[in-house]
Amino acid sequence: MNQKDEKIPAAAKTGFAAKFPTAQKVKWGVEKSGEFEAEFILNGVETSALVDAKGTLLETEAEIKESELPQAVKATIAKDFAGYKLDEIKKSTDTKGATTFEMEAAKGKDKLEISFDAAGKLLKKEPLKVGKEKD
Repeated sequence: MNQKDEKIPAAAKTGFAAKFPTAQKVKWGVEKSGEFEAEFILNGVETSALVDAKGTLLETEAEIKESELPQAVKATIAKDFAGYKLDEIKKSTDTKGATTFEMEAAKGKDKLEISFDAAGKLLKKEPLKVGKEKD
């Protein structure tokens, strides 16, 4: 039983359940004030959804395999991140339908968090924060 569940507004849970009626193993957490994350299994895939207090869907993220990345993203990675090992690859979709691909990339001691749009354009590249998270 997830102890954070009692902090999740009922409307958030109801809105989530309406959009993902087949979700299994749902675990709730507070992303930030007014935003709540549900991690769950959907059709055998680790997925997460971000909803607000009213239950409005803000974003979904699904784990994907490297082979499922769009060709444009693979091409950029091959060119700009040759030799990096990819991990934790996620496909993120916001409410407007914009898709981004986020992942961890490691090469020796160089560990990065990178994200791309569907056309392969690099959107974010920053050092991967391991352990200690600073805001």
